[in-house]
Amino acid sequence: MTDRDAEAVLAGTVTSTQVKFSATLDLESDAGLGFWRSTAPNIEGIRLSMVVDRTVVVGWSGRLTRPAQSVDQRTVFARWLTEFSANGGDLLIADPSVAELDRRAADYDLTVVTRASRELAACFEADPLWTVPAEPSRRLAVLYLDAVQPDPDNLGTYISLPEHGEVISYPGLTGRPGQERRCEMVLFEARPGGALDVFTSHSTPTERVRQAKELLNHHLPAELADRYRDAEPTDAGATLVGAVIPAMRKPVGTLPSGTPVLGGGDVVCRMDPGGAQGANNAVQCAIRYSEGILHYPGGPYDRAWMEWVAAPWLTGVAHPAALWTTTVLDPPPAMQELMLAAQHDPALADAFADTFARPASMARFAGSPS
Repeated sequence: MTDRDAEAVLAGTVTSTQVKFSATLDLESDAGLGFWRSTAPNIEGIRLSMVVDRTVVVGWSGRLTRPAQSVDQRTVFARWLTEFSANGGDLLIADPSVAELDRRAADYDLTVVTRASRELAACFEADPLWTVPAEPSRRLAVLYLDAVQPDPDNLGTYISLPEHGEVISYPGLTGRPGQERRCEMVLFEARPGGALDVFTSHSTPTERVRQAKELLNHHLPAELADRYRDAEPTDAGATLVGAVIPAMRKPVGTLPSGTPVLGGGDVVCRMDPGGAQGANNAVQCAIRYSEGILHYPGGPYDRAWMEWVAAPWLTGVAHPAALWTTTVLDPPPAMQELMLAAQHDPALADAFADTFARPASMARFAGSPS
């Protein structure tokens, strides 16, 4: 059940940015869903720059052990919805109230919630072991762009502007399935009230691209800003403005009737996109839940089973990803020292880049969840 069919998804706005790392891409391919593995541009690593007064004060490049990729989620979801229906899936287009969902859940062995209104999200208790901010740490602007000069080494770029925020950029694919084309996906992570916090919800894609160019020209050295000189939005829905309030909830929710439902993805673990973890987290969650179903094909899929199937995903994937995201957006001293040292140690730079693909490996540099 979803609120939009494939055509409506394609006609809508971009949903976020997304980078999928090699382990996630492998899972999609193994499931027969990696339709873009041979066509999406590879993201070979990260080019990190810390810029102050239009001058790069820290700069280095780190390569991933295996490349990452990015495909517009509109393209992905439209293709997957079509494949689901073509293979006999019963796809219902609806946006039910909690009361209606409660009635429907009684007819099924298992209900999994991966997208929730505020009312439905309230059926999932907050995880008391995690303290999350009540307000977003960044204001976000997403732009999918044509005519951006590609990075010469096929690297994604991560530009830190101290006190202002970050600009993250990398190549990807966008477009209707079968008509995909390369583009550049850019994410502005603005500290609220800071110099990058200029995007508004009522502006047009063209206006947002103009604002983005002005920010890049004002804050970056020419060699970085010039890549975007001729940039244009890929389509009428190519931009998105908003913010993410992180959340960490218990994985089993309770509907008003007392029926348990299993939460997944952002419903349970919602993170700022600046850590590049959200899409990977969702795929890993889906795979682990499906494996749990296959392990117990006859059920019962009761509350105990739900807690059992969610635990490995939470401890092995979601919690480390959330901690990594918090850490990379507000680096503690140990992380700052590592980022400075990486410009003199290519092996360390590569290791740092690979941490985006394996955030659990950076636990020693991160703080506690609270």
